[in-house]
Amino acid sequence: MENFHFIRPYWMLAALPLLWLLWRTVRASQRSNQWQRVVDPALLANLVDDNQSPASRQPILLVGVLWLAALIALAGPSWEKQQAPVYRGLSERVLVVDLSLSMNAADVKPSRIARVRQKLSDILDRSGETQTALVVYSAVPYIVSPLTDDVQTIRSMLPSLATNIIPAQGSRTSLALKMAQQLLSSAGSRNGSIWLFTDSPVDSGADSVAESIRSDGYQLSIIGAGTAEGAPIANSSGGFVKDRNGNIVIVKLAASPLRELAATGGGTYTTLTTNDDDIAKLFAYTGNGLPPSIEGIDEDAEQRQTEIWLERGPWILLLLTPLTALIFRRGCL
Repeated sequence: MENFHFIRPYWMLAALPLLWLLWRTVRASQRSNQWQRVVDPALLANLVDDNQSPASRQPILLVGVLWLAALIALAGPSWEKQQAPVYRGLSERVLVVDLSLSMNAADVKPSRIARVRQKLSDILDRSGETQTALVVYSAVPYIVSPLTDDVQTIRSMLPSLATNIIPAQGSRTSLALKMAQQLLSSAGSRNGSIWLFTDSPVDSGADSVAESIRSDGYQLSIIGAGTAEGAPIANSSGGFVKDRNGNIVIVKLAASPLRELAATGGGTYTTLTTNDDDIAKLFAYTGNGLPPSIEGIDEDAEQRQTEIWLERGPWILLLLTPLTALIFRRGCL
């Protein structure tokens, strides 16, 4: 019993009202004893309040005992430990979406951005309890949703993802990846992943950010949106974007730089598909496409143990049950 302690000792502060009640009871008893010295016992029975008699104090004492025992139980008495397995938490995932104008190209039907929205919805369907965040970017990155397990909130934002919601156009992938990395780091993630949906060339600085992501223990996987043949970019007036010479701009997907960037970030690369092969590849690579009941269980959990204090408070509450029944006797209160 040398290790005896209370897990929640602050509950013992609730004993202060009990001490005050006992003090009042003792004071009342002392006043009654003083009258017994000077008043005939037969007469005293008619003069002294029944609440000051020994029998009347029994309910108070019973309540006091129950009160104190309940406080001890709530404080969590403990004196021994037991071994418990340690499980790895579900890994976090940050979805990063490129919203530059080139995502309006329709070489992937109905368009690159529309297909990406569909893929995001499919990913959320399979996320289980995985913490998920959403970042969008063009020239500047923005956090649409921080890490959360409420995928329905993220899903409700998907229809609004369009290339016209970000005023400054561009394709600063490095800034978006840095923001995603900071989300994982601030959440204390150890094995998080970043999934980037883009059709843009790799900007300067993206490689160094990818290396930093990998050194932090995270993975950067990339889904290329588009085809090698490319397509024109639809604009808001119903036509297509043109260059300075008046020629229609054809945007093609350059897969090789994106594949190299994913390798630098310790992840994998795939292109958008009409089926689930693309996201299935990412789930298989990151290892968190398992059902919620299995996902996140450490394979070495049997060899990883920790010690927890055994709480004995519930047993005290169980023993209090018969005493509590005495309060409801007729005339007890």
